[in-house]
Amino acid sequence: MIKRDYEIAARRPLDLEYGGGGFITAVDGKSFSINNENEEVRQHLQGYALRWRSLIEQSGKYFYFLPHSIKNPMWGEPKRLLFDHNEGDVIATTQNGLQLHCDDHGLAMRLVVGSDPKRRKAFETVKNGERTALSAGLIMHGSQFVDVDDVRVKMVRAATLQEVSLVHSGACRSAFCGLIEADDASSLEEDAKSLRILSEGSAQKLRQALADLMEAVRNDRH
Repeated sequence: MIKRDYEIAARRPLDLEYGGGGFITAVDGKSFSINNENEEVRQHLQGYALRWRSLIEQSGKYFYFLPHSIKNPMWGEPKRLLFDHNEGDVIATTQNGLQLHCDDHGLAMRLVVGSDPKRRKAFETVKNGERTALSAGLIMHGSQFVDVDDVRVKMVRAATLQEVSLVHSGACRSAFCGLIEADDASSLEEDAKSLRILSEGSAQKLRQALADLMEAVRNDRH
């Protein structure tokens, strides 16, 4: 097996960890539900698996990926979406529903769920808040180090993407996975260009922060 330089939230003894939180359980006040196991899910999973220039720290080492350090993620060998970096637990690939796109903000991802059982399982884990982060497995090809306030930081200039994983949490909170209504969605590229992906992720983070605050207040009262 090839050792990946960059693998997030897998809790393996590899170099890097990166991912984040944030998820969407409703759009315009409409919650998501599944009434029949064979019924097509009318939502997509969507988010950012990596954000450029987001400082990552693991085991006392710091690093970040420069803009467009990954190029043309849909080209070449099929990329996979996994549960928790488990090579034996493939949700989908770029040949059957997984879409990837690099823009000025990072690596965007969309999964068309439909009625596929494995993708429905992924949908449910995002819907119920079990997994709301994305992370990626990559091989690095070019990097250099800079000193920032006496801290050694690795800048990754080029990397080859091998897989994206749906995970519980990760080191970088700016990466996330949420849900969008399929009927309201434009293409992944258009949603990224219009900043819709980022704005929905930010809105969910705000809602989650408010929910956490309310929970803390309730706990204090008890």
